[in-house]
Amino acid sequence: MTKAPPLVARVVPDLPSGPPGGIYDYAIPEEMRSQLLLGQRVVAPFGRRRIFAFVVELLERSEIDQLKVLEGIRDPVPLLFPHQISLARWISSHYLSPLPEVIRAMVPPSLRTGKPGGRPRTKSGPGRDGGTKGASVVPDLVLSSAQEAVFAPIRRAVLWSSPEEFLLFGVTGSGKTEVYLAAIKAALEQGKGAIVLIPEISLTPQTVARFSIHFPDRVAVLHSALSPAERGREWRRVRAGEADVVIGSRSAVFAPMPNIGVVIVDEEDSTSYKQYDRLPRYQAVEVARRLGRILSVPVVLGSATPRLETYHQARELGGMKMLRLPGRYGGRPLPPVSVVDLREELAWGNRSPFSRRLSAAVATTLSAGGQVILFLNRRGISSVVLCRSCGEALGCPNCSVSLTLHQSAQLLSCHYCGHQVLLPDLCPNCDGKILRALGAGTERVEAEARSLWPTARILRMDRDTVGHRDAHRDIYMAFAERRADLLIGTQMVAKGWDLPGVRLVGIVNADIALHFPDFRASERTFSLLTQVAGRAGRGDEPAEVILQTYSPEHPAVLRAVDHDYEKFAEVELEARRQMRFPPFSRMIVITRSAAEEEVARGECEREAVRLRALAAPSGVEILGPSPAFIPKLRTLYRWQISLRGVKLEAVRDHLPTGRGWSVDVDPS
Repeated sequence: MTKAPPLVARVVPDLPSGPPGGIYDYAIPEEMRSQLLLGQRVVAPFGRRRIFAFVVELLERSEIDQLKVLEGIRDPVPLLFPHQISLARWISSHYLSPLPEVIRAMVPPSLRTGKPGGRPRTKSGPGRDGGTKGASVVPDLVLSSAQEAVFAPIRRAVLWSSPEEFLLFGVTGSGKTEVYLAAIKAALEQGKGAIVLIPEISLTPQTVARFSIHFPDRVAVLHSALSPAERGREWRRVRAGEADVVIGSRSAVFAPMPNIGVVIVDEEDSTSYKQYDRLPRYQAVEVARRLGRILSVPVVLGSATPRLETYHQARELGGMKMLRLPGRYGGRPLPPVSVVDLREELAWGNRSPFSRRLSAAVATTLSAGGQVILFLNRRGISSVVLCRSCGEALGCPNCSVSLTLHQSAQLLSCHYCGHQVLLPDLCPNCDGKILRALGAGTERVEAEARSLWPTARILRMDRDTVGHRDAHRDIYMAFAERRADLLIGTQMVAKGWDLPGVRLVGIVNADIALHFPDFRASERTFSLLTQVAGRAGRGDEPAEVILQTYSPEHPAVLRAVDHDYEKFAEVELEARRQMRFPPFSRMIVITRSAAEEEVARGECEREAVRLRALAAPSGVEILGPSPAFIPKLRTLYRWQISLRGVKLEAVRDHLPTGRGWSVDVDPS
């Protein structure tokens, strides 16, 4: 019996900022009923105008009377697949984000332009990063016995389209990438594709080059550094089936791939997978896991320092299988890590960013022809400029943070709102004449390095040096091809880079994030230190890591020195258990922003009282209200309420919404 065509389309308006409700029912005219598909855009009357809208559901009837009628189909071929709509609905529900915002995040802006009635663009072609030419000879992919052992269950899951989840837990340099390549090859042999998420855009050139050798003309790249036209072009290649291997940052999880066979997340512990600064506020790792369940395909999460939530689930809770690569590929040893106590350097009168030991090691390595990476996760010349007369730091007028001094034109800059001002001659607070720059950033490290080693070829990689479109690739290629001797960088250089020439890694200051008022501070510090140390010793020459710190006795530092993730995890998880922090609970943070602090604080106080009454029977804790970590941001004052508990469902549907409120589910 033939099913009757649907009579009602439920749609999401494609508008820059969604209307209240966000989802609307329209009657389908008879001539469109046999043509309309999920994921298509339609032309719909909306008030006094005509708009585009995405079809997210087809129904036989609606509870609403007097429906308006759709006027046409914008895209003959749907922009979204049914599995993407299912994923969007889950993101909207889990992260409490409006469905229209989620849908718009899935489709590049360049594909959503034009006026109702215009013709859709269909031209496609290879993108700048993804359009690699086919290799004359595709090399064989040879795995070691250890790699074969961890790949075997992944292969079975790919062949049987099983929604299994794997944690590929391997030390830095253990050969996780080869396992990813083998999983992708298995999927392609089944006529399916693969999505590979990487944490940093800076890793794209290396990753694309390696993957394109094995899969020529089949790799597409999706990330925010592409121009709108390039991103749209790559998106069309994937949608048309011209590229069946997608590599990209967190938004690549939304790639419109028609037949996915495996989803891979490299460095799954990276904080860059969480989108926190705009809607939808999603965690791409969790979205990737949900995508695997929707499509019944395996998901592989890889890391040398997995999130404690992931590690705990794989080890204790089940539902995820842990696959171990405990040694480096080829039997290479992990580099030894030496600790320098910066308190002793100060006692000796050394005010340089470099300890005496690090300076000597850099000089020795450079003279021997080796390469050096110096890591400092802070930009600029100095992190704060202080008046010696009144003690005030020069701060941003829009945000409650200090301004960072940058060498170029002696500019003071806010790294949150972009406010800039020239370094004044006098203190704005007291007219004092003595302004002192404190704290070192990557610019100061570069200046000191050029002074100490004038013949060295030095590069710097941070947000200030990667402003133009090819900067990541240019810096990486220059260092990989040995056209530079010393690379100074922030977390952009901490993960994933495989550079055999690096014989020394210097961690200039290990303490920057260690003492933040955040229960994840130790975990993040340990992860970052371990990852950046892992850039050393990937070649045949011996290598070392020198770690400078004011806190040499801190457990995160001690365990990083030993490359001992599991001991760190054991201690940290027990502390989390006692304090009822994730993974032993879940959290939601709601923030009220307002031009006046009293408004933000007052509304948070009222909501906290209301939520406590609702949460009491379920055991959910309501913490706060309190000022946000940055109390004032972009001229708005911010107050927060934190919810902590095992079952947050009791209060999820009762959280405040509307203008000025934001909700962050599972903050990270």
